[in-house]
Amino acid sequence: MLFSSYPALGDITELTSETETRAAIKAINDEIATLEQLITSQSKERNDIQSRLRDTDVAVGRANEALLKIRASLDQRQRVINELESDGLRLERGINDLQATLETSIGVFSVLKLGGDLKILFGDIAPQETERNHAYFNLLLNQQLDTIDEFKLAVLELDANRLQLAAAQEEQEKDRTSLTKTRANLVDQRLEQKALVDQLSASLARDGKQVAALRADANRLNTLLVELLERLASLSLDGEYDDFVALKGKLRAPLDGASKTRFGQKRKRGDLRWQGWLIPADRGSSVRSVHYGRVIYADWLRGQGLLTIIDHGDGWMSLYGHNESLLKETGEWVAPGEVIARVGASGGAAEPALYFEIRADGTPVNPANWIR
Repeated sequence: MLFSSYPALGDITELTSETETRAAIKAINDEIATLEQLITSQSKERNDIQSRLRDTDVAVGRANEALLKIRASLDQRQRVINELESDGLRLERGINDLQATLETSIGVFSVLKLGGDLKILFGDIAPQETERNHAYFNLLLNQQLDTIDEFKLAVLELDANRLQLAAAQEEQEKDRTSLTKTRANLVDQRLEQKALVDQLSASLARDGKQVAALRADANRLNTLLVELLERLASLSLDGEYDDFVALKGKLRAPLDGASKTRFGQKRKRGDLRWQGWLIPADRGSSVRSVHYGRVIYADWLRGQGLLTIIDHGDGWMSLYGHNESLLKETGEWVAPGEVIARVGASGGAAEPALYFEIRADGTPVNPANWIR
């Protein structure tokens, strides 16, 4: 079973329980992080390469997420700049209209005032008409005083707008500089990642250890899952659960695209068989959870790279490997279709792809029977 809605955090008791549960899952992950010591290679060289590969995979993931955040910041900043520029144009048009109104009014004032006293003296205009002109003059003057105040306010707003615009453009330029540096770092780290993978492959080929390495990777994953199942058995993962089994054949795929492997298909070397799908995709593509669940593992594992495991209740789990970056931490709840990771080539993968499995009590099952 699995929850049909996120667990409520309405009161302090439930919040404490949720916090304690997350902490317990994290503690379990910390304990079984020593799995790398349970299965060791006979080659110190390969252990050193794997250690460096782990560090590089993690660095690539962090750099990639930093890159995405900077791009999002640039997009947001550009929207702010566009709005400020639009407001600035509106203010400038308003100031021009007010200025034209004031200039027109000054012209009217000149006409009303020009020669008024002399015209009365020479009898060209009646005193009553002059009084009316003066009354109109004073009324128009009072109106224009309001216009002048509005003009001053508009000028102040325009000055503030220009200051905000300049500040936003300065921050945007900083983001662009940071983007350039982060992108360059990411390129360097990916080159280092590829060099390490090539070095590891060459070492395995030289010693004829390819099959042994694949078998060790499979054993390492199985050991991890056994440890998780045993340790989580005593941990109550609270939540309202939907029946995972009832959704057989109805689950959404974790990634768009066809798998290049079939469940049970023999691998290229030895008698090993594929226990899941390897789905090629563009680097950085979104990896989605196939169903509600709680993240019980989010870390690097030899042979799997950056790996997320989600518990769906009653012993059902889904696994997502070779990611470039992980977006969810252990203990977090996820919904169907929620983005949990981004496609990469961590763990020594030859190309960007997602490795996906579904397991029942630790035993792999054919994803084709579960994914619609």
